[in-house]
Amino acid sequence: MAADLVTAPASEEAAPLRRNRDFTLLWGGQTVSQVGSAVSVLAFPLLVLSLHGSAVQAGALGTLQAVIRVVCQLPAGAFADRWNRKRVMQVCDACRVTLFLALGTAVLLGCAPLAAVFAIAGAAAVADVLFTAAETSIVSQLVHRSQLPEAFAKNEARSYGASLAGPPLGGFLYAVGRSVPFLFDALSYLCSFLAVSFIRRPADPQQEDSAPTSLRHDMAEGVRHVVASPFLRAVILMAAPVNFALSGVQFSAVLVLTDAGHSPRTVGLAQGCIAVGGLLGALVAARVQRLLPFHRLLIAAVAVLLTLVTASTLLAGRTFMVAPVALGLFLAPAVNSALFGKIASVTAARIQGRVISVVALSATAAASMAPVIVGVVVEHGGGRAAMATTVAATALSLLAVLASRRTLRTA
Repeated sequence: MAADLVTAPASEEAAPLRRNRDFTLLWGGQTVSQVGSAVSVLAFPLLVLSLHGSAVQAGALGTLQAVIRVVCQLPAGAFADRWNRKRVMQVCDACRVTLFLALGTAVLLGCAPLAAVFAIAGAAAVADVLFTAAETSIVSQLVHRSQLPEAFAKNEARSYGASLAGPPLGGFLYAVGRSVPFLFDALSYLCSFLAVSFIRRPADPQQEDSAPTSLRHDMAEGVRHVVASPFLRAVILMAAPVNFALSGVQFSAVLVLTDAGHSPRTVGLAQGCIAVGGLLGALVAARVQRLLPFHRLLIAAVAVLLTLVTASTLLAGRTFMVAPVALGLFLAPAVNSALFGKIASVTAARIQGRVISVVALSATAAASMAPVIVGVVVEHGGGRAAMATTVAATALSLLAVLASRRTLRTA
């Protein structure tokens, strides 16, 4: 399997990532693009509320995008493996530029019906999933194998930074004009398109002598590859409950603090504090990875998270209940980047998109269910019961890690 890997030339083995032209272009373009995406995440529900005044419709828009991202995950991985990944990213960026430019113009002219907003948001979500599958898979073709964990750590920092900067910027731009956030997002995708276009290294994962196969066959091959790997099975058993817990505890915090009478501004600041924990962890993720081997880092991270989520549960209703959650997120970027770096380093380039998509699907599907389940538990059992649900999910993840520690150690 390792023989099929496509990585940076040997001359770049010792060069730091900041001197890797192709990776720097990709990282910089995606930094701008993710800030634009974070701006739109806030602007979409505000637009629906301002045009139609329905919180239900605003929520339905977010649900539509979440469902599309889950449903399209496996096909996106298959497409990322059968097509040139650089070309895929260019096409996705061009589509998103067109979509958001059209939406911004329609809003500016006062002719943006709800159906058009939903259609554009849904189409953009499809492009997002396909782009992400190609972008995650192309990293191993741009950097040397030994630098994969560091490269994914930089991507983690980029994501957390965008999640912090995007919403405040989105609120400011929306105050300037309802169309401005969407035009800004179109510009961000244009920057991403240009950055990707200047990448020199080829990014075609298919072998020249490979026979054409159906999309169904390609997706099934990715699933079979994951099922046949003890390491990847262990990863999924750990990732699904812990991602449910991480999503659930953050959503629970919002509901608990709101129910306790805290103002929306206080709740927003609390959420920001949680994101800061992840951002700080992402900035030192590469250093943390060098301190512990992967299996020990994973055990430590989940055990610490279990302790801190339990502490947050005991503090439920108080503003500083988010402090333990923020600390719990500190090790998450190191684990995520080490995990994706390991998957990329041991998986053949021709199947990376599908393998990563299967792993991501297991995590995102569980995380997407968290708000619904937590909401039901809050409705019937209260905020502390909802927090206890996330504690149980974290404990389940820790048990999965401990049961698979030999597999994780020898992977």
